Amino acid sequence: MIFHGPPAPGGRAVFSPDSRPFHESRITPLSPPCTPTSPNPVATFQHPASLSALQQFRQACAILRKTSRAGNPAWYQEALDLDFQFHVRPDGSGVTSYYFDRRKDLWHDGPALTDEALHDPAQLEALALEALRTARSQGAKSLGVVLHIADEFATTELKQELDNPAALPDLRGAAVADPKSILADSSIQADHGSWRVLPYPAASGEVIATTVTVSRQYATFTETLRKAGEEANFPIITQAVSAPLVALIGLGRTLQPTGGKPFVAILQYPWLTALAFFNEHADLRLIRTLQHRGLRRPTNFRNSLATTNASLEFVEPDLFIVPLGAGVDESLPSDLQVTFPHSRVEKVLPAPVNGLPEWAPEPAIAAGMQGPSEDGIRSHTFTVLRDEKWALQDFLPTPRDIVEIYPSRAEMAMLRGARLARVAVFGVAALFLAYFAFGILSMLRQPEWAFDPSQADAAKARLTKFGLERKKTLHWGNLLEDRSKAWSNMESLARMVPKNGGMLVKTYNHQAKPETMAGTATAGFIREWKITGLARDEALDYLNTLNTREGIAAHFTEIARVTGNSAFNPAIGNRSLVVNVRTQENPGFKPVPPEEANVADESTYPFTFDLTITQRFEATDPLALNVTKAP
Repeated sequence: MIFHGPPAPGGRAVFSPDSRPFHESRITPLSPPCTPTSPNPVATFQHPASLSALQQFRQACAILRKTSRAGNPAWYQEALDLDFQFHVRPDGSGVTSYYFDRRKDLWHDGPALTDEALHDPAQLEALALEALRTARSQGAKSLGVVLHIADEFATTELKQELDNPAALPDLRGAAVADPKSILADSSIQADHGSWRVLPYPAASGEVIATTVTVSRQYATFTETLRKAGEEANFPIITQAVSAPLVALIGLGRTLQPTGGKPFVAILQYPWLTALAFFNEHADLRLIRTLQHRGLRRPTNFRNSLATTNASLEFVEPDLFIVPLGAGVDESLPSDLQVTFPHSRVEKVLPAPVNGLPEWAPEPAIAAGMQGPSEDGIRSHTFTVLRDEKWALQDFLPTPRDIVEIYPSRAEMAMLRGARLARVAVFGVAALFLAYFAFGILSMLRQPEWAFDPSQADAAKARLTKFGLERKKTLHWGNLLEDRSKAWSNMESLARMVPKNGGMLVKTYNHQAKPETMAGTATAGFIREWKITGLARDEALDYLNTLNTREGIAAHFTEIARVTGNSAFNPAIGNRSLVVNVRTQENPGFKPVPPEEANVADESTYPFTFDLTITQRFEATDPLALNVTKAP
């Protein structure tokens, strides 16, 4: 069942904002009351199901123009992920509120609130405006409102046929969309509350999960704040969490159970006590709640604790008492020590957070939902609750029919991109037209447009003269090409007969002559080298290499590289290269020891050689001779 508390004592309370600044050392004047930048979107925009495709597109474009949903990502984030947050915690005995700035990691008391203020629409509108002013005065671009429901908590079993761990994601969605389909008690009116699934990750557990429910008494609170944000075009994102579930995830950092023993976490609230039972592996087996019904503790508390321990076969478990509210029963630890003398009974206070009581808000949102410290509890339960955010489920989310009015973040990005693309196309078209007009004006300002036709003959004559001069230049330039200079030929001879290579040159003859052909404008030519000399045994291999096509081509390529004379390059143009080496015995050879041989003594060379190299340039070669008459 769901337990509801009585109205707060003292009659109707009037909301009065806290007069203290958010940070004493940085006092920022409050901005004037928020003025909506556009009409209420809920009244202006319609659900897409009632519109045609064209109307849906036009409405999406209107949302893009009139709201900040395309430029402010906070519209699509969770409240606890925003930089500036407003936390409200009703626990039955009163209502506390706090502001939190994530950028400064700073908490501060919020406005003084009462339970009646959370249910009165008029006071809620004033609260929404005050929260907006505070957020804007701190330079925030959004506001995350987190409601910690600490005055009600109830559990209901799932249907037995749903005991399948792989179905947990489906059960999580069914608890929101159709809770009656998963609840074991068919008599419960599921539409009167908000239901969420809580898993039992213990491997030895008989059930895989339970359901946690709270009423919808604070739906007006979250709806009023969301509407205020929509009207002000300022993201106000709400999130209603169950305070015991948030406190549950923080136990992994605050409790230090005895190794190998089960333990029970007793979460004390002013109106209720939540019991979380963990096995020896620190995995959650069961969670249940007991209502105080106007007392400081449940009347059947010790009996319920002992009975549940027996049903779970817990023998002398550790008992950790965690006070999570002002004015909770301080005598509970001593009473439990008497009732359970063989159990370890310990009161655990969460680590203090600057600007907050030890018990709120749950505490410091379970230390930022981070993993356990080195001396904390490491178990599958706390890993699953933290990583899959079971403890942060929103019990009062934005209704689906409101969410579906607005395009998703991806759709807004697409619309924004299409709008920018359209602007870019118009901009490019305007630039093109401007460039075209500027080109026309520049063209009209050129002196050619003022050209006098009478000057055409003079320009033609100058052009003819320049053409004739160019032909003469090309003609004589062709005849003066570097075809056969003495120094490059001497460089070729010097590199052909290396020093101490066993060769002695006696004669060197080089000549070049043209090959004329009737009816052609160009003529090829032939270059020929004839070299005679003497050679020793060590020079024969070199002469044989030089006598090959590859050997003579390599020599000519090297000469072209070192001299820069393209006439020696056999790889360009239309030219051929032929070599012929003939060696004979030297009739005047007289054998002498090598160390006594004189380089200039012809009788010390056993062989003579005759080397002939012929290079032919065709008429189509770039170096062919221009044989026509000079212009």
